[in-house]
Amino acid sequence: MKEKAPIVTQLYRLNVEPKVIDQLSKIAARTGEPKTRLARRLFTEAVMSFKPTKAAKNGAKA
Repeated sequence: MKEKAPIVTQLYRLNVEPKVIDQLSKIAARTGEPKTRLARRLFTEAVMSFKPTKAAKNGAKA
C-alpha cells in the first residue's frame, strides 16, 4: 500500500486590504466555504501558479 506524503502547514500573517477581506467574506458566504480554507486555497493556487521572470531569477529588480 502506498503511503501518502505528509502535509506541511506553514502559517503566514499577511497584511490584507479591507476590501480584499470584504470580497473574501462575500465569496465565503456565497459558497459556504470557511474564510480560512478559502484564503488558504486561493493563496496556494496563486503561489503554485506563479512563474518568475528572468529578472526575478537573477535577483535584479524589475
